[in-house]
Amino acid sequence: MPDKSGRHPDVSFSARAEDYIRRFMEAVEQIKPHASLVPVIIWWTEGTFTDKATGEVRKLGPRIDVGAMDTKKLSNELVVPMGGLKVAIQLPEELQSADRLKFDFVNGSFVVAGD
Repeated sequence: MPDKSGRHPDVSFSARAEDYIRRFMEAVEQIKPHASLVPVIIWWTEGTFTDKATGEVRKLGPRIDVGAMDTKKLSNELVVPMGGLKVAIQLPEELQSADRLKFDFVNGSFVVAGD
């Protein structure tokens, strides 16, 4: 989501991140072949989950995840090219002023580096 000046970070993806996003979208397309979906990168903030059966409380987040969103439902997401795909990013406010962001996929999780 660009700031009021229209400026937004230069976004790039590592080969591992691109591969994961492409494979994710291939799986989504098999489930919903005629949907008009784009991959979306989502930031999850910290939270907790309580298992009602056991009472166990687990901490969730923070983390970065990938989902799919109908192109008609895009609102203020930053949309960037990734090869032949467009990727929507729900960019947290604290990262909107970054000059560059690079997404990587390491040990089963997305990470982002900025400068």
